Amino acid sequence: MKSNLAWFISEWKSVLRSPMLCVSLIGVMFIPVLYSGMYLWAFWDPYAHIEKIPVAVVNEDHPVDYEGKTYAIGNDLTDELKKDHAFDWAFISREQAEQGLRSNDYYFSIMIPEDFSKRATTLTANQPTPLELTVVSNEGLNYSVFKIGQSGVEKIRLELSNQLSENYAATIFQQLEQLKNGLQQASGGAADLGDGLKQLSAGTSQLLGSVKGQQDAVSKLDEGGASLKEAASKLAAASRQLQTGAAEIARGMAPFGKGLSTAAAGGKKLEQAAGQLASGMQGINTLLKQFISGHPDLAADENMVKLSAAAAKTSAGLDPLVKGLKSLNTGVAELSSKEGQLAAGAAQISGKLRELSKGASDLSKGAQSVSAGIHEIREGWDGLIGGLEKLSEGEAKLIEGSSQLGSSLSEGADQLSRLHASQPLYEMMANPVRLKEESINKLPNYGTGMAPFFLSISLYVGALLLSTVFPLRTPASPAPSGFIWGLTKYSFLAVVSIVQVLLMSLIIIHAVGLHPLNQPYFVLFGLLASFVFMALIQLLVTAGDNVGRFVAVILLVLQLTATSGTFPVELGPQILQRIHAFLPVSYTVDGFRNIISTGDYGLVRMDSLILLCFGAGALVITIILLSLYSRGTPVEGK
Repeated sequence: MKSNLAWFISEWKSVLRSPMLCVSLIGVMFIPVLYSGMYLWAFWDPYAHIEKIPVAVVNEDHPVDYEGKTYAIGNDLTDELKKDHAFDWAFISREQAEQGLRSNDYYFSIMIPEDFSKRATTLTANQPTPLELTVVSNEGLNYSVFKIGQSGVEKIRLELSNQLSENYAATIFQQLEQLKNGLQQASGGAADLGDGLKQLSAGTSQLLGSVKGQQDAVSKLDEGGASLKEAASKLAAASRQLQTGAAEIARGMAPFGKGLSTAAAGGKKLEQAAGQLASGMQGINTLLKQFISGHPDLAADENMVKLSAAAAKTSAGLDPLVKGLKSLNTGVAELSSKEGQLAAGAAQISGKLRELSKGASDLSKGAQSVSAGIHEIREGWDGLIGGLEKLSEGEAKLIEGSSQLGSSLSEGADQLSRLHASQPLYEMMANPVRLKEESINKLPNYGTGMAPFFLSISLYVGALLLSTVFPLRTPASPAPSGFIWGLTKYSFLAVVSIVQVLLMSLIIIHAVGLHPLNQPYFVLFGLLASFVFMALIQLLVTAGDNVGRFVAVILLVLQLTATSGTFPVELGPQILQRIHAFLPVSYTVDGFRNIISTGDYGLVRMDSLILLCFGAGALVITIILLSLYSRGTPVEGK
């Protein structure tokens, strides 16, 4: 059995004596630089050339006149787009744009509707209508361009919104200037209003005092109205009674006339009888006197004296009676002669009393109305006093409020006067929040950001393709041990790795234009990554030959999706997030990023340590497997 060194040299000689194998190895050495170099070169800074993307612009806007101004925002927008070379603009009709999208001539189109300017005039209306730009995207043609187009149209929208907002702010400040003048005038008016309210309050106070001073008089008037109502009611009742009595008198005048006639006849007879009685009594008195004279002895008689005195009294009393009867008869005669006039007068009095009763009744009703009206006046007077008191209180509040209003209006005018309308202010109001970008470890372009991923994948692909042209499982002669067998095969892989990394570093740095923060670290870490990938591929192929290569391809697919090369792993499915830490490319991507852009060499050392574990573990397992195979080692070519 050959010594380990002799067998190592013989294996290298067998490879070098095979021109086809050498050519294949040389070709494989260029795989990483071709893979990563071509991709990064092609897409080093794609966003620097988006002005070549064809985009259709359709302007159907109709200018409108509003408040003495003409608005043609659609035309203004197209004029600005013609000056802006963000895209390859094509200003065409709607039909041409639709046809161009269908035939893939344009990636997307911007439609300016016919009411675009008209909508701009509604900004100050009660129900403003937002302006609308319609973007029709040919998303299936290229999704990346679709996203770029969205960003470009959003930029146009923001610039247009800022311009409209500036115009709107200018209009607002013009109105605020007018408002300031109005507030100043209103402040003066509020002061005048306060003075007028003070005068009004003084007049109200005087009126309230006067009304309160007349409250007792109104109360007495109310009481007098009630007394008048009561007296008028009594008058109406008395007049009705008087009317009733007068009517009875009028009805009794006819029997009264007949009674007068009877009384006159009886009076005459009574007068005659009284005359005769008086003559008879005089004769009796004369006879008594003669009798007494003839009978002196009876002159002292008590009865005779009483009789003589009574006769004398009767005779003396009859004379006035006769005279009275004569007077009575005379009066009765006169009354009888005027009985007709008395009856007519009684009838007239009865009619007047009826009128008096009706008038008294009307007076009673009127007195009731007057009393009710006076009572209402009293209640209204009391209410007037209450109202005047509330009015006085309200006027006091108005005076206070007018003072505050004047002060507020003056303060508002002063505050508005502090606003200095200018174009910078309009721009600030249109876009009050500006984005101030401060980048940590700023990347100059797209290619620099994607380089860590494509460098890692290109080295892995280089190791995988090497396994298809270089025999990893079969030596040229039987191996003395699995240890030297594994190290010898890995020495070929290491040499290829060194050449791959040096070529890749040279082209990527000096031809493509990548500028890592530390070039020596970049080369060394590239060598480490390539060594690890070679060890992993050697293990898989040694363990399973073509099945191992298939597993290596599956591992490549997983590393394309679960290593944060393009998008953060947090955006991927949960299962990919779980296997992220078990994939070597995760650490090569992180290491290259730190070397190229962040400068966090502590993380680089951590990533290197983990990669060394991957590579050493794979190499140890490979040696163990080859040690098991060394008992019956197949010889190449046999």
